[in-house]
Amino acid sequence: MAEEDIIETTAREKQAETEEEVENETSETSEEETVKDKEQERRERLDEKLKQGKEITDKIAEDITRTVDSFIVNMKSMQKNVDGKINDYKKTAVNGLYADLVEDEEKYYLRVWVPGIPKKDIEIEASDNELVIEVEFDSLADSIESEDKKVIINGLKTGKCTKTIHFEENIDIETIDAKANKGVLNIIVNKIQAPKQKVNVE
Repeated sequence: MAEEDIIETTAREKQAETEEEVENETSETSEEETVKDKEQERRERLDEKLKQGKEITDKIAEDITRTVDSFIVNMKSMQKNVDGKINDYKKTAVNGLYADLVEDEEKYYLRVWVPGIPKKDIEIEASDNELVIEVEFDSLADSIESEDKKVIINGLKTGKCTKTIHFEENIDIETIDAKANKGVLNIIVNKIQAPKQKVNVE
């Protein structure tokens, strides 16, 4: 009887040890799974942060690109406006003719600088109180046939140039006297004298 008790007790102890081992293994497995779950969760959070960081970086890069493109467009627009103003200035300042105008009681005396222009190429048009002079200057570069020519200085007037003179009084367009000599055009214009008449006071 005592021997059977000992055997039963031993069996129970063995069973208890086995159950404890199984419980420990289960606990260890559960802990490992918890660690793996936490590691997986940490990786997922890290991936999400990396994704968000990439999205922010891409947006910043896109904004910078858009800003740079807008800046370039604005600069080109400003350059175009500046070039237009420069061209307008050149048309006004360069494509005009230098002239002096003097008057006395009866006439206007006009002197215009037209160097290198033959008499036959000087055009003059007159109206009641206006005189328009037009000439065209040849370009040195255009007169050279060489294909590898290079313009270094371009300071002379070229192309079509005009000078418009407005007179305060009407002029006699039938008696205008124009003479060209050594690149200087001299023009004498007679004023139309309005008839004067005394008025009797009653």
